[in-house]
Amino acid sequence: MQSIGIELGIRAPLIAVRKAAIIADAQMLNYYFIPETHPKFIGVDAFEALQGLAGKVENVVLGTGIVNIFSRSKDKLLKLSREIYYKAGGKFVLGLGTSAPLIIENMYGMKFEKPLSRIMTYTDYIKFQYKGPIFWAVIGDKITHLAAEHADGVIFFLKPESEIRRITKILRNKLSSLGRDQNSFEIISILPTFVDDSKEKSRNALRMTIANYVGANKFYSIPLEKAGYKNEVRLIRENFIRYGLIAASEQVSDKLVEELSIFGGAKECARKIMEYSDRTKIKTVVSAFDLPRNSYNTEFFKKLHNLANNF
Repeated sequence: MQSIGIELGIRAPLIAVRKAAIIADAQMLNYYFIPETHPKFIGVDAFEALQGLAGKVENVVLGTGIVNIFSRSKDKLLKLSREIYYKAGGKFVLGLGTSAPLIIENMYGMKFEKPLSRIMTYTDYIKFQYKGPIFWAVIGDKITHLAAEHADGVIFFLKPESEIRRITKILRNKLSSLGRDQNSFEIISILPTFVDDSKEKSRNALRMTIANYVGANKFYSIPLEKAGYKNEVRLIRENFIRYGLIAASEQVSDKLVEELSIFGGAKECARKIMEYSDRTKIKTVVSAFDLPRNSYNTEFFKKLHNLANNF
């Protein structure tokens, strides 16, 4: 059975985050994730937002999608996770990631040191006193192998379908070698989504999303290069560094937009998500709506409701 979730982008204000959660809950979707970058610079504190939602939504499973393992201590993450887990009646998952030097060093002023060792240590420590599942955001092969050993699931983002098939094969083989139940290990794919009848408007918006992540964070380049987009990634990153986001977005091809995202009217988006799940064999798909802060308006929420209503 397929699971569906939604999350707003990292720029969404708290009022929008709460409103989207109510829609997800009312439409009985499976997951509602809240991403976090740095609440002092952009977006919200994921745990603060979840504290306000836990106990107020009844159907949807809440989650961090994701929080980094540098800006909070192990004890702080454990405390916050336990509080929300019990307040939400067990309907909470902790999504962890290493983040990237751009965020950890430039925004938090911390050294981006030994990220894989750190995420393993954090996960193993938290598991002793936290009953809920822990999912890792994974990009490369090494962290994928480690996730099979230490985590309860993985989260993909901006990963081409060929890479998804390759990585899921690695996961299945690793889980099998460890004697772990593959059916209880969650695999989630977060897909940038734009609901609008105008294909041109949708593609242009999603080009901005893709260019922003690929241009600013070289880690997202790795799976794209492996999937045959090496030259395109180079142009995106070069233009992002030299000229900025708009110039970088102009280097994102229609093919790449169609490979990494979902767009169209509400019914079309719902159908494409189902087809994506069938092709990739990923049962849990989360639609991510990465927009400028002021775009989470009445029109957006109407479209979001229509999309959720089509599942």
